[in-house]
Amino acid sequence: MAAGLGFKDFATGEVLTAADVDGYLMQGVWVFADAAARDAAVTSPQEGNFAYLKDTNVTTYYTGSVWANLDTTGMTNPMTTTGDTIYSSSGSTPARLGIGTAGQVLQVNSGATAPEWATPAGGGMTLLSTTTLSGATTTISAISGSYTDLQVVIYGAYVSANNQTFLVSLNADADEHDNSYIFNSDGSLSAGADYNVGNVGFYSIDDTSGAQALSGVLTIYNYASADPKNYVCSAWMRNDSASNNRANSSWGRYRGAAVSSILFDISGATTFSGGTVLVYGVK
Repeated sequence: MAAGLGFKDFATGEVLTAADVDGYLMQGVWVFADAAARDAAVTSPQEGNFAYLKDTNVTTYYTGSVWANLDTTGMTNPMTTTGDTIYSSSGSTPARLGIGTAGQVLQVNSGATAPEWATPAGGGMTLLSTTTLSGATTTISAISGSYTDLQVVIYGAYVSANNQTFLVSLNADADEHDNSYIFNSDGSLSAGADYNVGNVGFYSIDDTSGAQALSGVLTIYNYASADPKNYVCSAWMRNDSASNNRANSSWGRYRGAAVSSILFDISGATTFSGGTVLVYGVK
């Protein structure tokens, strides 16, 4: 049996030699009943010869020293779920990495041997709740304690009667808030050194249409700790009939338990007509 000669484009009328037949035409895939029939027929195989065995339905090829099976199965797909990822678990072995959960990021595991999904270690913000202000009071409760800080965003808040006071308190505590100062945008001091009070801040609302609605941001640091928790609060609104703009800022600390609820309250016999509160957990 001659060695394979590769490919040749024969010319019209060209005479085929025995070497041409053995080197070119005989280099297809031979079919045998089994390996014994192959070995009996091909006593001097050459590197690159192919033979199909009918008993095992396997294609074999000669490496130059032995007959080897040709892998025709391809890669077995390990994925089972939409969003799965394939990675190499060892050498050329494919493995499945199942899809992670919302907000997770792809990272390398602690042993630096494989990828994995994980919750970001820090710096991310996760929306925990969206609440519409209604009634005389609105409470956001069951706040997750799995984050480092809380950021509370308030917008579009207005009420059913003029000249009302908007209060925010943590855990609805009556006297655990220590407010250092509350300044107005015109430089005047609304309040200072308020201790043992029942709220983070107080803001006057004089808006029954929503056109002059209150908006603000409250950040509570280390809110899940049993230690005193610092906070910063700022708000903007138009708070009188002359449509004067007013921005207030306050900062202080809360001495109560870990923050698990936030109370929004309108004083007097009135109710919220609208407004939205977004609570974010900050890593």
